Amino acid sequence: MRHNEPVMVGRIRLSAASRGVVAITSGTLLGQLIVALATPVLSRMYPPEVFGAFSTILAIASAIGPAAALKFDSAILLPEAENDARGVLRLSLTSTLLVSALAGFAALLCGPIVFSDTWAMVPLAPLWIFGLVLTTGLFTSLVQAALRAKSYGLVGWRSTIQSVGITIGQLGLGVLTPSATGLLGGALLGRLLGFGALYRALKPLLAERGGATQRVLFRRYWRSPAILAPSALLNALGSQLPLVIVAAWFGTSAAGQLGMAQRLVFLPAALLGAALAQVFGAEIAERLRNRTGNSRGLYLKATLRISAVAIPMCVAILVASPWLLPWLLGENWQQSGQLAQAMAISASVGLVVSPLSAVYAVHQSVASLAIDGSRIVFVGIAAAIVYVTDTGVIGAVWALYAAQILNYIATWAYGLRIVSRGGTP
Repeated sequence: MRHNEPVMVGRIRLSAASRGVVAITSGTLLGQLIVALATPVLSRMYPPEVFGAFSTILAIASAIGPAAALKFDSAILLPEAENDARGVLRLSLTSTLLVSALAGFAALLCGPIVFSDTWAMVPLAPLWIFGLVLTTGLFTSLVQAALRAKSYGLVGWRSTIQSVGITIGQLGLGVLTPSATGLLGGALLGRLLGFGALYRALKPLLAERGGATQRVLFRRYWRSPAILAPSALLNALGSQLPLVIVAAWFGTSAAGQLGMAQRLVFLPAALLGAALAQVFGAEIAERLRNRTGNSRGLYLKATLRISAVAIPMCVAILVASPWLLPWLLGENWQQSGQLAQAMAISASVGLVVSPLSAVYAVHQSVASLAIDGSRIVFVGIAAAIVYVTDTGVIGAVWALYAAQILNYIATWAYGLRIVSRGGTP
């Protein structure tokens, strides 16, 4: 976005933002409850090594998915005219298709070398990665279109419908074939069902015609593919690296234990954090568009409010997970409780920082590249220490997630600096 170009999507009042939080959070919490209730059944239906192969494929796709649209999805909120927003949506969807194809091709070349066990357990693994990356990019684009239309309820219901579809698909396919293919098929089924909930938000954009050309829009929002997309890729890769490293070094069974622990520890934080980020980002964008001063007060207030949820969550996981998870999941999942404990602090700090990191996208900050790159560096250093000291899987997970905490601290600190300036850095 050019700094001298006035942009207006519509005035977002605090009351509207509050209603948005309630609508999105309600839907995501209901979806979270469905997944949580199904987990003890799935853990007894799918053994750790199968869940490990599924988690490895999902981690690879999740490392690429957030950048699949080359972050043109984040620019859908910015144009003043609906026909220009439609053009940005087209850029986002085209980018998603191209990046998904490249991801599948890269998996075809490199996957069998790095993840031989997983590739042996998942037929057509590159095609699964293509499908998961594609649906992730499509979802991010459609969600932004829904937020532009202030269809907060649709975004919330999308989470619920998706969770129901994933759960039914994985349970049903598990009865037929308790394999990684069953878990992956269920995941894709849920995503496909979620598309229907977002279609209505597209109608205002689909009804528009004309507007700026694709070349003009690309030049106008060049920071999305040049800065924000690499930043999103680094951020997502840093988040998924621990499981990828565990899968490569300790095998699919250990990856399954970690994946199951992540499912229970990070799913609440990810879903709630995504809901908060969407509305917090919209509020920050409104202040930036209207030039109403910096958002330092809002940033600090949001930090305190989310911390009030994150701190009790951290204490509960640290105290309860070593005995609660094996009891909940079954006798094959003893290690998951210890791994969940190792992730507790990182998950809680991430719950606070992830929603607030929306300021990097709204302000289109170049610093996001350095901040997200630091996560790769921190995790890489931790992985090197684990490798040299020949640490076991429990110690490795503690080290890898401690490295992520350092990145979260840096992310929060520089985010505060951005909003304190009052303008686009």
